[in-house]
Amino acid sequence: MPQQTADNRLIHIALASNHRYLPGLLVTMVSMIRASSQKENLRFHILAEELSEDDKNKVTAFAIEYGSAPPEFHEPDMAPIRARFTAYKNSHAAFLRLFLCDVFPFDWMLYSDVDTLWLRDPGELWSARDDSVSLLWCRDLPSICRGVHEYSKWNPDFDESRYACSGVVLMNLKRMRETQFVAKAADFVERWGTPFFVDQDILNYVCRDDAKLLPQHWDCMMPTKEAVNGLVYHFNGIGAMFNSSFSGWRPLYYAWFRFYYDFILKKPSKEVCGFFKRVLFWTLGMFYPPVWLIKLFFGCKPFLVDNIHRQLFFAWLWRHAKWRW
Repeated sequence: MPQQTADNRLIHIALASNHRYLPGLLVTMVSMIRASSQKENLRFHILAEELSEDDKNKVTAFAIEYGSAPPEFHEPDMAPIRARFTAYKNSHAAFLRLFLCDVFPFDWMLYSDVDTLWLRDPGELWSARDDSVSLLWCRDLPSICRGVHEYSKWNPDFDESRYACSGVVLMNLKRMRETQFVAKAADFVERWGTPFFVDQDILNYVCRDDAKLLPQHWDCMMPTKEAVNGLVYHFNGIGAMFNSSFSGWRPLYYAWFRFYYDFILKKPSKEVCGFFKRVLFWTLGMFYPPVWLIKLFFGCKPFLVDNIHRQLFFAWLWRHAKWRW
């Protein structure tokens, strides 16, 4: 662990978001601030891709309201990324994590995806820094690892048990600069092309002997047995929260939406739904029938079943939020 000095008491946190992920950005940032015992030491660095000035003002206002310093916004220069890397799903933003050691002068940075909810002080994770490695992170879902093993022609014999998720990662930027990480990442793509999990696969490959695994509760992806004791919940895509048939996900999604409604929206918003829908939700929220009952009536239309269950879930959630109409 690095020696604690006046300069490195600051916790540098990188979050990346566009307008679509603004709700996720706000939940991640506010939950980190609320969980922190040293809010004054948090320094948020927002990699802003197409965030409007109104978006930035909202982020700044929430940071100040909950006790943190105003965040710094960085408009990433995508030109060198476009020159070196092939676009993935028409976007180069997924590669930004690979360039943090060039963008920021700090020795260390905590990167977090904006589909996370923090229930524990990020300072505790910050204290786990280890100068002997470039990365500290958590293992990815076993199902993902099996998928990686099937398509990873670039390293078919990799240690599956150590394949990690880049959603929450402590990055030793100083060491990554010293080991020429960015050049190695570019060489990887030139040789193998764009991998399926983009930056995550590249980080795993380049740092395969230069990383340590953290306890899984620091990046708790669902569904896993660690979810019950998770300190950081990672929802693997805010927009896909209700696309899984695994019913165990929904209580944890509730935790995210409850936080969003209680600490971000704070009161009913017409941006979420209009007056008629709010009244309908308030009424339906008293019942919240189980999935099997919905399937009994609409079993021949799976999409309709999922949509009805989703709407009823929102109804129940709106009814039980802290604020009242």
